[in-house]
Amino acid sequence: MIRIPDDGIFYHGSYIEVSEIDLSKCRHGLDFGKGFYVTSSLQQAQSYVPASVRKAKRRGIISGNMKDSDGRVSIFKFLPNPNLFIHIFEDADAEWLHFAACNRNKDLFPELRKKFAMVDIIGGKVADDQTAITLNNYVSGTYGLPGTEQADRITIELLEPERLKDQFCFRTEDALRSLQFVGSERYGSNE
Repeated sequence: MIRIPDDGIFYHGSYIEVSEIDLSKCRHGLDFGKGFYVTSSLQQAQSYVPASVRKAKRRGIISGNMKDSDGRVSIFKFLPNPNLFIHIFEDADAEWLHFAACNRNKDLFPELRKKFAMVDIIGGKVADDQTAITLNNYVSGTYGLPGTEQADRITIELLEPERLKDQFCFRTEDALRSLQFVGSERYGSNE
């Protein structure tokens, strides 16, 4: 079951420490839309660092000499706020799949984009780089028309949701104010 961790600790893997979050720098087209993504899994955040370093090198944001081991995992403490609207997809089910798909293709499931437009924080299973291929195949109709029972069933089975970890997307400024930066650690450290 996916939920905000009892200790309130979240992690974000990147090529740099992220102590100040700027929503304008967050990308569109991710599972839960534009926002700042964190996970309750330190291992998952660490696994994202090498990909983040590679992407930053390709975009010319950092030197081509930077090593993966120089990347950072930023640590945040969640400060609960009863005024935040939080939705958590507890399972990798059809609604979760359709919402991830509509954030990758604006022509799919517009009713879900509208339904979740005012949500401050969305949590659920993550579609990592391996599962992103399956989601892209779903969106493109490889498994059948997106939204049909057959396409949904095939895609969810291929995603093997029991192995997917969690992610939380902080989508609004109010949501970001509930994250307190604690510190960061170097990806290559043994801390």
